[in-house]
Amino acid sequence: MMILSTSTSFEAFFQSIVAHELTFYLAAIVLVVLTAESCIKLLKRDSFGIALGVYVTVFAWYFVDPFINPEQYDDMPSSSLGQSYAQVLLFLIGFRVFTPVATRWILRRRSSGGFDTRLTPEQILIAAAALWLVLFMIGIARMGGDVMGAVFPLDGRAGPTMWGRSGVESSASGFLISFAGYVFNAVTAVLGVLVFFQRNIAWRLLAGAMFAITLPCFFFAGARNHFLAAVMPFILTYLFYGRHLLILRLAILLE
Repeated sequence: MMILSTSTSFEAFFQSIVAHELTFYLAAIVLVVLTAESCIKLLKRDSFGIALGVYVTVFAWYFVDPFINPEQYDDMPSSSLGQSYAQVLLFLIGFRVFTPVATRWILRRRSSGGFDTRLTPEQILIAAAALWLVLFMIGIARMGGDVMGAVFPLDGRAGPTMWGRSGVESSASGFLISFAGYVFNAVTAVLGVLVFFQRNIAWRLLAGAMFAITLPCFFFAGARNHFLAAVMPFILTYLFYGRHLLILRLAILLE
């Protein structure tokens, strides 16, 4: 039954408009090559796997949905689809070219003491938590004080959310709301990462609690990119810095 379903999905895809875009296949080929390269480097311990995480995310965002829901792309102009996957292709090439340059620059700065800020993980957590709390209170205020509605926006895109706004709003307030939403998303991701670097269990629980409180609002809001942006840094940090055995960490993530 599963084989039949998979076969049907592939057949529907190759009949869709996406299957006729050259840039889709070019981007897919480049993604496969770069993923294989990253896996080889990871096996040789020449990489920390961050690039691999980026490639997996690109695959999940841009190459899975056309096979699952190919009919959703039939109403889109062919030129728009071609340009979209051309942008994915350019991103992959740019990421591959500039990542080694950025890595070498960071390593040089680190060896020269350029990043010696003397900030402890606890101090970074305090700053992130303060910003998170301010934004969270503003978001609740925008929801009219409805805490449960802010944390669990069960109506998704059809209902109000903490940082929801009109899609065509061009005022300064619209920009500020959108900016605050992205900052809140970034702070949530930072809190998820900081969970693994706290030396005191109380601080670790605080970071974990704020991270857990925020995740449902991204999940139920129906914006896949925002949810992945919040949770992927946590997953990758657990994968590379978690205290369990690597095989156990992989098993937990697969669950």
